[in-house]
Amino acid sequence: MLIPVGGFALGLLVGRWWIVAAATPFWAVIVYLDELDGRLTVWIATLLTGLLACAIGSGVALRRLHARRRLRA
Repeated sequence: MLIPVGGFALGLLVGRWWIVAAATPFWAVIVYLDELDGRLTVWIATLLTGLLACAIGSGVALRRLHARRRLRA
């Protein structure tokens, strides 16, 4: 629960699309530290990294939409 919320907050604070790439190092950390066997570790790491990237992207998109509305008003 904290990973998506933290990713959303990070995207909202930074507001640049390149910050979505910050999710990729977490894939390596999860694969290295996870004790599951075989492909399940890679699958879980990919799923969690994708979830984090989507959360960061959502925060960035919300910030961009808010900035556009502020400029139009």
